[in-house]
Amino acid sequence: MLIFHHLFLGLAAGIILAVLLSNKWAVLYAGIGAILPDLLDKPLGQILLSDTINYGRIYAHTLTLAIILTIIGLLIWHKNRKNILLLCIGAGVLIHQLGDAMWKAPVNWFWPFLGPFPPSSEIYPQIPEGYLPYLYFASWILAVIAGAAVIAVLYRYLGQYLSTGTRGKRILTGTGMVLTGAGTILLVKYLIWDLFLTGPWANYFGTMYLHELLSISEWIYGLSSLMLILLLLDYPVRFSEITKKRIISICGAGIVTVSLLLLLFIGLGFPVDEVYGGNLWRLVAVAGLFFGGSILLFLGNRIWELPDDTFYLKK
Repeated sequence: MLIFHHLFLGLAAGIILAVLLSNKWAVLYAGIGAILPDLLDKPLGQILLSDTINYGRIYAHTLTLAIILTIIGLLIWHKNRKNILLLCIGAGVLIHQLGDAMWKAPVNWFWPFLGPFPPSSEIYPQIPEGYLPYLYFASWILAVIAGAAVIAVLYRYLGQYLSTGTRGKRILTGTGMVLTGAGTILLVKYLIWDLFLTGPWANYFGTMYLHELLSISEWIYGLSSLMLILLLLDYPVRFSEITKKRIISICGAGIVTVSLLLLLFIGLGFPVDEVYGGNLWRLVAVAGLFFGGSILLFLGNRIWELPDDTFYLKK
């Protein structure tokens, strides 16, 4: 599924659109569009249509849909220059399809012009047992990140009581924040591990190839996407414009450097990102890092110069 791979590339493409359209919302809209195809096609093709098509790249992975969304989005944008939602979602969908190398399945990509979707005989294995210990550890990391995010949001709204309230109120507020964060950690851990990976939904989520989340590139995609989204929303932690520019520049330079190092290691035969299997997908992952890192490095700071009235989070 590579959800973070697609999300990061969508956000990177959204930066280009944001600069062209002078609207910061383009970044998040394109990011949403970039993960939309899998959210639609995976359940549809591999659950509802598993007895016929049994493939997770169907309607939302077609060039037809991407073009229709983009054309309609252009028409709407032409009438109202602030209404860029559909245009950016269409661009994100197209970026997703390119990231999936859909040209390797031309019947699906050019549907319906080359005929109906061919039934797939591919067998989707469960998550390999050898990866389960690492996924167990990764599930805890994701759960802790989610818990920390909840505490940060609560502190944004309740932090005043920790500094100005009575002693009892400070203790109650602090205890409540900690318990809520701990509860979030346990809940996310349960959902990811006990339900999605090893529980009743494990067979379905095995088709997502979730062990690919263990790749170096996917973690970089995920953490970079989270950082960029939080900076754009300016929530729950606020940073000055100068600090944002520094963070983006450092991240961009770091991602480009890592992508070049991964390319070197792959070329030398080191076992880097072997969870992807074939070299094609490993190179696609590296190319995505280089593309996204370059966008952050050379265009990322332009989004902070756009008018503030086009992008805000209501307090």
